Amino acid sequence: MLELLEPTTVKLSNVQTRVEKHGDEEVMAIDLAVAWNTNNRSLTAIQKQLRNALFCNLAQEIDSPQAEMDLPVDEMPNVRVPGMDYPVKLDFQQIGARVEVAYGIDETTAIVLQLCKVHKFRITPIEGGSAEVKFAISSASEIDDHIIGTLSVLQQRDISIQLTMPEVEQPEKPLTEGDVFPGAPASEPKKKLTPEDVFLGTHAPRDTDGEGEEA
Repeated sequence: MLELLEPTTVKLSNVQTRVEKHGDEEVMAIDLAVAWNTNNRSLTAIQKQLRNALFCNLAQEIDSPQAEMDLPVDEMPNVRVPGMDYPVKLDFQQIGARVEVAYGIDETTAIVLQLCKVHKFRITPIEGGSAEVKFAISSASEIDDHIIGTLSVLQQRDISIQLTMPEVEQPEKPLTEGDVFPGAPASEPKKKLTPEDVFLGTHAPRDTDGEGEEA
């Protein structure tokens, strides 16, 4: 899962607005295209094996083909397949992200996009151990003229963003008898029937005392 918890510099390549249908209501939506230059270590947050698929250490491979698996990520500086047609397109998306775009004097004036879809990932590995990660951020949650106008002005500029995913609440454990009736003695759990219980219950000998005796 990709998260940018600290302010991260990306280039805002494009801003587009559109109208989405939410039932009978039409709402404004916005799509941002961004480009992020980062170390190849960041690729594992997008997909676990992505770094190993795109990068290697040619010097180590000459000595030992298996050696790179034990290397720190910053020691995999070489593009594994230099002649490939990049960028690589990934079928990967995150739903429900919160994206904060720094704007103005402090965080109180930042542009905040809620319930975002982060998608359309395009990865270009760069010799030396870095990568260009392009992706889209889409939101249709409370998009107004201020958000549209501000982000449109920032097109083709470097901006600072933070991207976080919502915390998933753990389901609460089921209520017990003690929770509902505090202080009451806990009832013993019912014993599960075994095949022997069923057999004995249906074939138990009947009490024949008194049968066949004369009155």
